Amino acid sequence: MKFHLPPPGRRLRRILTLLGQAALCCVLTAARLGGLYAPFSLAAAAAAGPGLPGLLSLLGVTGGALLFLDFQPGLRHAAAAVLLFAAQTAFCDTKLYRRPAFRPLTAALSQLLIQSVYLLYRPLSQWVLCLTASALLAAATALLTAHGTTLRQKGLLYAAALSLALVPVTVEGLFSVGKALLMAELLLLSRRLPPLTAGLAGACAGLAADLVPETPALLLTVAYGCGGALAAFYGRLPRILPAAAFSLPIMALAVLLDVGPPRQLLLSCLAGGAAYLLLPRRWLPPCAERAARADAPGETAKPRRLEQSAAALRSLYDSFFRDTAPAPPENPSVIFDRAAEQVCRSCVLCANCWQQNYNATYNAFNDACPALLRRGTAQPEDFPLYFTARCVHLREFIAAVNEELRLFLLRRQYHRQLSCSRRQAQEQYAQMGDLLAAAAHAPAEEPTVPMGYRVSSALRPKEGQQLCGDQLATVETGGMLYLLLSDGMGSGPEAHREAALTVRLLEQFLRAGIEPAPALKTLNSALALRGETGGAFTTIDLLALRRSTGEATLYKYGAAPSYLKHTAHVTRFTAHSLPAGLQATAEPPEVTRLALPAGSYFVMISDGIADENSDEWLQNLLAGWNGTDVHALTALILSESRSRRGLEDDCAVLAVHLPLPGENRPRQV
Repeated sequence: MKFHLPPPGRRLRRILTLLGQAALCCVLTAARLGGLYAPFSLAAAAAAGPGLPGLLSLLGVTGGALLFLDFQPGLRHAAAAVLLFAAQTAFCDTKLYRRPAFRPLTAALSQLLIQSVYLLYRPLSQWVLCLTASALLAAATALLTAHGTTLRQKGLLYAAALSLALVPVTVEGLFSVGKALLMAELLLLSRRLPPLTAGLAGACAGLAADLVPETPALLLTVAYGCGGALAAFYGRLPRILPAAAFSLPIMALAVLLDVGPPRQLLLSCLAGGAAYLLLPRRWLPPCAERAARADAPGETAKPRRLEQSAAALRSLYDSFFRDTAPAPPENPSVIFDRAAEQVCRSCVLCANCWQQNYNATYNAFNDACPALLRRGTAQPEDFPLYFTARCVHLREFIAAVNEELRLFLLRRQYHRQLSCSRRQAQEQYAQMGDLLAAAAHAPAEEPTVPMGYRVSSALRPKEGQQLCGDQLATVETGGMLYLLLSDGMGSGPEAHREAALTVRLLEQFLRAGIEPAPALKTLNSALALRGETGGAFTTIDLLALRRSTGEATLYKYGAAPSYLKHTAHVTRFTAHSLPAGLQATAEPPEVTRLALPAGSYFVMISDGIADENSDEWLQNLLAGWNGTDVHALTALILSESRSRRGLEDDCAVLAVHLPLPGENRPRQV
């Protein structure tokens, strides 16, 4: 009996992501400035862009305006979101949209255009509040849409915005929840920034917190700005000292200045410092001094240089190759124009054909064009009878058309090959930048205790061949285990050479710390270029297993099915992409994410063992397997395949077994 478990639902994850984005836009509307503006929800909508994500974000902003704002401010806020979505939709296909400043400026201008109509006869303080909210909107949008912004930085911005929404919330009137959270977040941020930048970030956060009440003051702007600079200055000391340094300006201003309830501000400061001190150490980012030491020679100077090189290559690609439209194809009418120049110019009926009956001559050429382009040569019957009966130099004209047609087809073939070569060279620049960036951010060794594993592999060449056209490898690096299987085209020495080359190059990429996806795309592009000079193509089957958690990712380029066995359940993973070297160079490999629990087996095969249409016996074999020796399993698969299919093709089997806790013997490879 066979069991099939569906792969993880990509569509469901996509739907949940979109709904989460809409919910975030709705909740961020609660972060109100002066009770009138919610710039962070508009920034999240601007970061969503056009299309379905932008539309759902627009609905989230509209729902948040109804929930958290009064009717007139909420109506203006929703109108600004509609104008922003319309502008992004109108310009999304243009070069202007891809400029870094487009979305921040569009978001700020959308809010200013809507709000300024209602501020014509209002006092200056209302204008200042609107301009400040628009400046915060542009800054937040720029951070969310910048190319180098990390997920942690975006999360910190969203957390700060949600903290602003909690500024009016107090615990028994003693301290503000939002102010305490904002202080803890600024302390986290100050560990990674130099004092001046941390002070500027604190001043911006304090300004936003000051603008939350309808009667704003500038106490927190000064206090958080000075506190952030002091905390960053003492960042490398024990945590209690930066927290105390951050608190000093707040305490001094709260006591010396008669602004707001001093006791509530002091208790909010103490609560934020306590929350920061109670955070686990592993959650803390490295301090600014430690990050500065990364520039020292011999530590992480090489990753920094790799990152700069990657940025340079990406900039080169963006500057020269992105959005460059190919030249339009040559019009086939040039064939007849040049043939007429040679034959018709000296003909006695030239004026009759090209002046009095120009439309008829033009239509005759249009009627003949599809047939001669399809056949590659012109014949008299391709032209209408009224033209052939009138033409006195028909034989010479057909010969001239055939010569021009031959040259036209040669030029078309040349331009097609030139365009293909240019496109591949362009993609090589982009992929080289991705490779260098991946190498610069290679993950460090994991401190957790990894799971044990046992690997077994077997190769068998086709009957009559000495070398197997299938090759495989096992790579363990950086807490990851990679299983790689490649099937070369055909069999014999050429297939063996192509598969061995693919395995060797990919193994070098993985050992260098490069992520599998950019490594596979680069290898696919290289194989495509090599195929133009007589090379071949290969299938690639790659499993990336994180040994600390059992999470795995399966990459396929035209490979045979793979199988996951856990207890009596068997899941089959197939691919519909072409082999590496034939797949479009811009297309990534097919990716499937899965989990390998303890006690499971994962089996990779080449199409000489079984294929998608004849693997029922293999699924039944795996479902009924009750042993614990992975070597016995691979031997059984190889033997059963030989009895069913003979030696008509090269065969390869690569299997990994994650033992149960009681079976943790030393691994066997």
